[in-house]
Amino acid sequence: MTKQFSNGFTLLELMITVAILGILFAIAYPSFESSIQDNRLTSQTNRLLAAFQFARSEAAANNTTITVCSSGNGQTCDGNNGNWSNGFIVLEGATVLQEFDGLEGNNTVRGSAQISFNNRGTLANSVQLSLCDRRGNDAARGIWINGAGQARVGGTPQCI
Repeated sequence: MTKQFSNGFTLLELMITVAILGILFAIAYPSFESSIQDNRLTSQTNRLLAAFQFARSEAAANNTTITVCSSGNGQTCDGNNGNWSNGFIVLEGATVLQEFDGLEGNNTVRGSAQISFNNRGTLANSVQLSLCDRRGNDAARGIWINGAGQARVGGTPQCI
């Protein structure tokens, strides 16, 4: 008598495997989505910090005023009602030094629409920005730029 071996799965085995995978996915998805949102906020915070640090460095090195502002067109500042989520730029006068794409995930930046570093790389007043997503203040990231022009993560974000 010879034994016969099956080379595949039965339909019942396949259905059980798919059901178990579905349950595991349903359990893991909410925490995975939160991780994606957290990583997006961290990445966008780092992009903003890089823009501010570059602007401060250029202002001091070139003995000129450098501005970081919201910009929808990548060429000019949006003005006082700027929307950083559409993009932002680093300017020396009317010359664009760097251009940054808009923020993903419908994230927004609350605070000043334009930040200017003087020829010493400092600010007239400290500035607080809040990077917000749909989760509000609990998940928001704050960016604090002190009068000396040093940008860092911190402060109390205000998204509402």
